[in-house]
Amino acid sequence: MRLAISVGDEAHELGYPHMFTDMFNSIEENRQPLETFYDGYVVNAILDAAYKSAESKLWELVILEDWRGDEPEEHQKKWNSYDEDHYLIKEEILPNGDTKLILRHKQTGVVTQKVTHGKE
Repeated sequence: MRLAISVGDEAHELGYPHMFTDMFNSIEENRQPLETFYDGYVVNAILDAAYKSAESKLWELVILEDWRGDEPEEHQKKWNSYDEDHYLIKEEILPNGDTKLILRHKQTGVVTQKVTHGKE
């Protein structure tokens, strides 16, 4: 059995009428649209890194040959040490009271999760 989920007016929910209205207005007003080709380029670079990360199971860099933003910070984000082998990326309290930890191995970069039950 196959289940289809309807979102009502899908084109409107995804913003297509607004996007096309802005595009046509930008042509008439001789201005850049709110979302440009460059914005699409950045989104695609992010998606490329996400696909690569899903395959490698590691954090992957977003590679932009044409960066138009602020200069990148010289220092990389510092994670707190969880134990001798892992950095703590994120700690989350689940609805049942358990704690979920997202950990990154210091040497390999492999990301794992650990769930502790209650307040261990």
